[in-house]
Amino acid sequence: MARRLIGLDVGTNAVTIAEVSPGSPPRLEMFAQVALPREAMREGEVADEAAVTDAVARLRSEVGLKKAIVRIGIASPRVVVRQVEMPVMTRDELSSALQYQAADLIPIPVDEAVIDFAILGNSVPNGDGTHEPTMQVLLAAAYESTVLKLVQAVEAGGFQVGAVDLVPLALTRALAHPAAVPVAVPVPAAGGGVALAEDGGMGAEGIVSLGGGVTSIAVHENGIPQFVRVIGSGGRELTDAIAGDLDVPVETAEALKRALGHPQPDEMINRARTAIDRPLSMLLDEVRSSIDYYRNQPGAARLQKVVVTGGTAQLPGMPERLTALLGVQVEPAYMHDLLRIGDIGFPPDELPRLEPYLPAPVGLALGGANVGTVVDLTPKRRRGASSKLRANFDQRIVAGLIVGIVLLTGATWYEKTQASSAKHEADNAVAINEKLSNEAVNRQNAGGTNRRATPLQLKGAAATILQQDIQWGEVVDEVGNNDLPPNVLFTSVSGTRTSKPVAAVAPTATPTSGSSAGSSSSTPSTGATGAGSLAAAASMSCAAVPLNAGTLTFQGTALSVPAIAQTLDNMNADKNLAGALVTSVQATTTGKTTVFNFTITAALNTAARGKRLEEYKLCR
Repeated sequence: MARRLIGLDVGTNAVTIAEVSPGSPPRLEMFAQVALPREAMREGEVADEAAVTDAVARLRSEVGLKKAIVRIGIASPRVVVRQVEMPVMTRDELSSALQYQAADLIPIPVDEAVIDFAILGNSVPNGDGTHEPTMQVLLAAAYESTVLKLVQAVEAGGFQVGAVDLVPLALTRALAHPAAVPVAVPVPAAGGGVALAEDGGMGAEGIVSLGGGVTSIAVHENGIPQFVRVIGSGGRELTDAIAGDLDVPVETAEALKRALGHPQPDEMINRARTAIDRPLSMLLDEVRSSIDYYRNQPGAARLQKVVVTGGTAQLPGMPERLTALLGVQVEPAYMHDLLRIGDIGFPPDELPRLEPYLPAPVGLALGGANVGTVVDLTPKRRRGASSKLRANFDQRIVAGLIVGIVLLTGATWYEKTQASSAKHEADNAVAINEKLSNEAVNRQNAGGTNRRATPLQLKGAAATILQQDIQWGEVVDEVGNNDLPPNVLFTSVSGTRTSKPVAAVAPTATPTSGSSAGSSSSTPSTGATGAGSLAAAASMSCAAVPLNAGTLTFQGTALSVPAIAQTLDNMNADKNLAGALVTSVQATTTGKTTVFNFTITAALNTAARGKRLEEYKLCR
């Protein structure tokens, strides 16, 4: 018997399941959804494993599945997706080549990552032999611990996970409609190869899924993904804005948000509409920035239209607002002409209500039939391949504490993912504890004692080290999203940090027994690891913690000098940066086009400091 195709989408607010039968179009055989507690998922990652497991178990019971293999999806800003160009080779050769290049292609330590790839297609060589055939490859990577946590939560709920897919790829699989996207007819080109007719142009279609906690964006050309990004915000920010501005519980705020399209709004609904305007504008600006990034890529196809889906896409006027922002037609995603609906237990008049929640689980299920571009990020729990490279990567991991961020250039393009260099809390605790223990022992041995460091001393050392913490990924993403005018691209970014010793704070003097009121003796300071230093750090406002010197150097291209000047102005206005300067500009002319290559260097502001001091409660 053929294996059932079942997709399970663990979203921010609900767990959704769909079963499909393959065909043209496929047929929806089952659909169900159960709600998730508010804090069960955070930015597409499991925050409360027990809550997710409970919801999955309830969903499995509701649909009557005792045992089933499901394909699940992940959508997180920390998932990395790259498109790289490689020489034509076999899949096994490509797998080996990407393993050796992985450290340069993804901002995740290789021994902490799960990686997979899909071959998108091959280029056509020129007839004169000046251009060798190459292949376009989609590379996907995620933290293994993040994916494993999701897999464990689902399997504890009673399902067996057959594969871990990317939600943006699932959306493309479900919603790509080649017939709706104009395709030019290829014609012979001078010197061999092919070209597009002048009145044609390969069409591209954007997909934007506005969810509760994340927003997934994909651009495809006839079903082949060309750009993928996940933004760590969604409808939850709108709900929180309503709750804060109107001083109402989040449940009431959610109800008000859903009532924004009411034909006769009352005063509360009008206030709610005003409350969401700013966070909604910020979210849609990020969507525009992402779409513009695709459109500015060399050789990018003309964007024909964008479809929107997801719960937040149901806000009144959303397609019209995005149309004005993007400059292309934006319309709701409808699956009724892409999917036959079987007997799924919903009356016909309720089917339109399901539209925003169908694409993700349906697309995940279709991945089981190898429809479209498919990757599998299931944790392999094997280190055979990565162990060969570990000696080379250890130095890179250590250097990551100082952080050098390398973006792809040349034949590869850098997709601005929100990659965080911080490890998970559990990994952080282990690493910091080991480092601080060694440092504390070394300092004590230097003073002539072999005593073990106390917890108070370790915390003090942690405060010292984390004062030098910099949130590199967030800083770079902020610049990429907000500081780049149209037709300006960054080709590489590098960061440096100059560590400075933190002045020791002597502990408060404590009177010895038998001393007079006018005299006291104090224990000598143990430096940054001493109790006095910890007390001083713990009493210090986190906002007042100084940041040691650091710089970022950006190299990029622009089509005009004023565009470079605008980039410089934007970077000087960036809260994370200070003293941005253009250090070099070089013009290159090809035919009638002049491109300006430039370098900008900027210092880091206090706002660029990492947040782990707050996380570990080492300041207030």
